[in-house]
Amino acid sequence: MVSKENIKYYVLIGFISIIIYKVIDSPSRLLSNIGGLVKLLSPFLIGILLALLIDPLVKYIEKKFQLHRILNILISYVIIFISLLLMGKIFIPSIINTLNTLIKEIPHYISMIEDFLNNHIKQTDILEVLIPHIQNNINLILQEMINIFSKTSSDIIVYLFSLTSLIFNISMGVILSIYMLYDKENVAKGFKNLLYCITTKNKADKTVNFFIMCHDIFYHYIIGRILDSAIIGVLAFIGFKFFLRIDNVLFLSFIVFLTNIIPYFGPFIGAVPPVAMALTQGPVKAFWVIIFIFILQQLDGNFIGPKVMGDQVGLSPLWIISAVLLGGSLFGIIGVFLSVPIAAVLKSCIDKYIQNRLYIKGSK
Repeated sequence: MVSKENIKYYVLIGFISIIIYKVIDSPSRLLSNIGGLVKLLSPFLIGILLALLIDPLVKYIEKKFQLHRILNILISYVIIFISLLLMGKIFIPSIINTLNTLIKEIPHYISMIEDFLNNHIKQTDILEVLIPHIQNNINLILQEMINIFSKTSSDIIVYLFSLTSLIFNISMGVILSIYMLYDKENVAKGFKNLLYCITTKNKADKTVNFFIMCHDIFYHYIIGRILDSAIIGVLAFIGFKFFLRIDNVLFLSFIVFLTNIIPYFGPFIGAVPPVAMALTQGPVKAFWVIIFIFILQQLDGNFIGPKVMGDQVGLSPLWIISAVLLGGSLFGIIGVFLSVPIAAVLKSCIDKYIQNRLYIKGSK
């Protein structure tokens, strides 16, 4: 006789088999459906993320000044809005200056490459044929870049629609986050009552515990990651400003902070702008920037990260790398940032399921 637990097991296996079949049979359609669902839910996802990030500030103001909660929420958003305006005022001129510097140096780099090709590897007949071909390709690449920039004006309507959609989603996310923060106890209570109404107490308890686990993992991971990256950004600023003395240190430090939030891949991405900027001051300077960033990442990986975050997600490097790659390919930049805590939740669920199955088998 087939037991109830075995039926659940077979249903789960069947469900997973259907998903695997759909992925193999029509991966593009499945990804498109997932992407459409994420787009549909994006205001809610943005609202949940904003509520998680702003909740510590709301609690701090509430504890410090004993104001009404709606005032605490509005003050928190005003603080964040003013901070973003100040950051824009500081960073936008720095970004423009950095891009202008790099664009001005492009002809110099091309000239250096051409001189290297002409002076060092023109001895063989094959390379004598290849050198003009490479030089022509460089010119073609530059021409293609010019064409791309000239075509952007024709795509301005598409960009405007995308921008309008983004602004709408963020605006709705802000409104939803305000409601979540203001009425979080009643929202949680209503959700619990609904669960206990439509299902058994045991299943409702498991569902509530699951959401508590999700909240704890996401909250501690996001806050810890941002704090860790902020420390690295400050250290990068000190190193760039006072020791390496490269240009546009504020913007470059912000890039290091922002990309460091992405596990494993972020530091490599964040190293590119400082090294590129240092190259404008000479290859030796770029070499020392590479060494400095390497030391900084070793310090982060072995000391700062473990102290600030601890083992918040309990994932091996293989899990983290796989999660970042999959999240980025499916959901873009949001998937890159949120893939690790999502993977941590999935791994925790899988571990609990395996433990329960082993316990059931051991008790028989």
